[in-house]
Amino acid sequence: MTRKIKTVISYTVEQCDSCTELSKRKFLSGDYIFKIVSKCPSCNGEIRITKIFGETITP
Repeated sequence: MTRKIKTVISYTVEQCDSCTELSKRKFLSGDYIFKIVSKCPSCNGEIRITKIFGETITP
C-alpha cells in the first residue's frame, strides 16, 4: 500500500475597500484577515486581506 503525499500551498486574497479590485498571492508570515496591506493603485483606497486559504497539490 502506497500513500500519496499531498502538499498544501497557502494563499492570501487582497481586496480594495473602494473599487473591490482583487488580487491573490502566496501567504506571508504575519498575514491575517482584515489587515490593511497597502493603497490601491487604481483608486487610492485601502487594500485589505479578505481571505486566507490553502490549495492541495498532489504530485
